[in-house]
Amino acid sequence: MTQVMKLADGRQLTYDIFGDPHGVPVIFSHGYSDSHLIRHPNDFLTRSIGVRWIAADQPGVGGSTAKNGRRMVDWGADMEQLANHLALDRFNVAGHSGGGPHALSIAYRMPERVGKVVLASPVAPFDDKAVTGMLVLNELKAIVKMRHLHHVLRWLLKAEARRINKNIPAYVAATAKMLPRESRTILRNPAQQALFEDNFRAAFAQKEEGIYEMTLALWNWGFSPRDIRPPVEIFYGNNDGIISPRMPLYLSEQLPSAKAHEWNGANHYSFVDEDCWIDFITAARG
Repeated sequence: MTQVMKLADGRQLTYDIFGDPHGVPVIFSHGYSDSHLIRHPNDFLTRSIGVRWIAADQPGVGGSTAKNGRRMVDWGADMEQLANHLALDRFNVAGHSGGGPHALSIAYRMPERVGKVVLASPVAPFDDKAVTGMLVLNELKAIVKMRHLHHVLRWLLKAEARRINKNIPAYVAATAKMLPRESRTILRNPAQQALFEDNFRAAFAQKEEGIYEMTLALWNWGFSPRDIRPPVEIFYGNNDGIISPRMPLYLSEQLPSAKAHEWNGANHYSFVDEDCWIDFITAARG
């Protein structure tokens, strides 16, 4: 059941806890156009590995209050409040895709409390033109070009969110068709397809707000990957249909202590498939 807490500035943060309530705490940051619900659908599997999976909705996603003009570094401060609220003295962090830099921001904010960072298909700083050149999905390439046209970008994202919210199952089916490499994961079984529907439903609950705010936060993080002190493990698929596999490796090279693992044949969302999920959360458990 989704839980709610008030942040110091009065904003609302929604989050949930999955897996083993007595397991190793891991704060997870979801990716672009996703929500806190993105994960493997079988929570018994997460529980059996001994992980307490703590996932929060970023500003403008689910029930979390929007934060206009937010930066990536701000997420670390929000998660510090969540960690204090849950009385977590020591914990690990994880992130997927655009949630990668969010996870790193937590480690940047609390290096003495974060034991390790585990990322799946993470993006690197978009300030670097070499990074935006590693985008595969045409829609993301277009967003990069419109980054400075804030009103146009928001209008386009609003129109897209309105279309998505009219029929979430149809959107999931259309996404799988548009991204054939990702379709194996999205449509793997009825439980996984239903999870993606719930995930996107929460992601666009506030229409375009969450995806718009994250888009702008992908530039000028407020910290550098070179500032991250805890060790980092990165997993990525060599069949990614959204970003080039070179991007996670590029990020790995910038981190002081990082190790990269390739998932052969895996796509961008493969981290929720059973075999990859076991790898991912086992590493996150530490």
